[in-house]
Amino acid sequence: MNIKQHIAHHLVEVHRGGNWTDVSITDTLKDVSRQQALTITPFSPNSIAMLLHHITYWNRIVALRGQNIEPEINEQNGMNVPALNSDEDWDNLKHDNILSAEELATIIEGYDIGSLYNPILPGHSSAYKNFQGQVEHVHYHLGQIVMIKKYIQNTAS
Repeated sequence: MNIKQHIAHHLVEVHRGGNWTDVSITDTLKDVSRQQALTITPFSPNSIAMLLHHITYWNRIVALRGQNIEPEINEQNGMNVPALNSDEDWDNLKHDNILSAEELATIIEGYDIGSLYNPILPGHSSAYKNFQGQVEHVHYHLGQIVMIKKYIQNTAS
């Protein structure tokens, strides 16, 4: 496996499971209800749904960069989760997150390996830093999601 394949593989694993931390978005969210996903806790201004939408948003931002497209980053930085008026909306958000990871993994795998350490776009860091950085970014926010979920579950008991 080359470095691009490793990065893409790690990205998919943190979303679907099987990564070295043994924690994934899919496993973490499997028993999170829509109500829990929308809950704001005293220690974070972000809900689980907001963080999941933010991860999905940034998967797509990095995917666009990997396609040599300079995306416009919205003022809310991807924290503007759409209304989740039903359990189906929540399920769709979770599904869209997985799709965004797979889309980015495909971009990473297809990226020119000779350009991996060059700026991904003018004025940006290298493609490697963008791709690997997104894997790290997902792990960071997954940690927040885990903490919020534990808080919600422990206060509901």
